Amino acid sequence: MTRSQLGMVVTLPWLVAGVVLLAMTRIEGETREAQLELFGSAAICFSIGCLARTSLGLHDLMQASHTKEAAPAPGPRQP
Repeated sequence: MTRSQLGMVVTLPWLVAGVVLLAMTRIEGETREAQLELFGSAAICFSIGCLARTSLGLHDLMQASHTKEAAPAPGPRQP
């Protein structure tokens, strides 16, 4: 999976949360209970997006630290 594909997969839950919130405001004739259920679904999608973004960030930090450790230490300069 390429980096751009991974970024899109991580962003999808936030897009879905936005669509659900938009649908919640546009649907007429729904009961208050149904609107709260849609809001709950949007909140769950948003939290999944936050967890995915945090996980990706932690993965990037771990990769950077492993790369730094794997790089050879600079030796003394020879004239």
